Amino acid sequence: MFDSPVLPMIALCAAVFGIFYMRISTQHRQRMAMIEKGLTAPEPRPVKRTSTAYALGLVFLGVGAGLGIGWFVDTVLHGSEAGNNPLPYFISVFICGGLALIHYHRTVERIKN
Repeated sequence: MFDSPVLPMIALCAAVFGIFYMRISTQHRQRMAMIEKGLTAPEPRPVKRTSTAYALGLVFLGVGAGLGIGWFVDTVLHGSEAGNNPLPYFISVFICGGLALIHYHRTVERIKN
């Protein structure tokens, strides 16, 4: 359908920009209408993203470690034919990613108590 691979990317970027623009402009209009009616606009809630960022950081760290361990296992098991079998990569990525999430859960529980 498209002759160039650039056109879908431009359309995707325009759609994302349009969504964010509509959200911001709608919030602005809503706040202006509340001010005109004499109502007080609610204070924006502070966003707590530290735990989510910590969880994502640990998961990505686990995935990276899993890829490294998978490469090592694949090289040790298959020698010169390394890279043909994706199974060690998948297994180690899932194990290390799961261990990272378990570590995150234990850390959050320890901080709460």
